[in-house]
Amino acid sequence: MMQGFYMLALQRARRQRRIALTACAAALISAFLAARVWFAAPAMPAAASAEPYVALSENGQLVVLRGGETVLRTAIDTRTLPQADREALDEGIVLDDEVALARLLEDYGS
Repeated sequence: MMQGFYMLALQRARRQRRIALTACAAALISAFLAARVWFAAPAMPAAASAEPYVALSENGQLVVLRGGETVLRTAIDTRTLPQADREALDEGIVLDDEVALARLLEDYGS
């Protein structure tokens, strides 16, 4: 009978050891992942490094450039716009982001 209790005690000790080792491994993995997040370089927004949009009038149409390449060619007729807007488009209107571009297209398109 004593042997039975001894065997149960050994099994319980092994189970507790396995639980403790699993908990330690989980703690080490969590600490490693937390350290990676803590010491990682901060993310830079994509818009911060991107070149601005430039809205121009080309052959009477509104054209949007980015980095010297045509991004969007619209059907907006610039000849119907007020004189001040046409002059600004002749020089090129610099737009910092997509929100400013959408606002300009909405203003000129309506």
